[in-house]
Amino acid sequence: APVTVNGHRGKSLDIRCPYESRYESNSKYLCKGECNIGNKNIMVESGSPAKDERFSLTDNKTARVFTITITDLRTDDAGQYWCAVKRTLTLPDIYSEILLQVKL
Repeated sequence: APVTVNGHRGKSLDIRCPYESRYESNSKYLCKGECNIGNKNIMVESGSPAKDERFSLTDNKTARVFTITITDLRTDDAGQYWCAVKRTLTLPDIYSEILLQVKL
């Protein structure tokens, strides 16, 4: 079931994405909307600058949680996101669904 996260317009918000211990060294990313192969709208990925500087990703490998921070939330940020752990080419990435609601 998706995790619902509530934020307020103009404020910042953290989305916490836990993962299994064997994926500490894997790359993590956040997708917006449908996250199909070849058509991924990746908002931010570990080790790369974000498309939108309001999005950032920090990976706490000890706690095995990566956190997406979105600053200056906008109403059009609302919607479906996927926390994702990148795996090798033969294995599908691991997704968990987030529903973001932005209140005024």
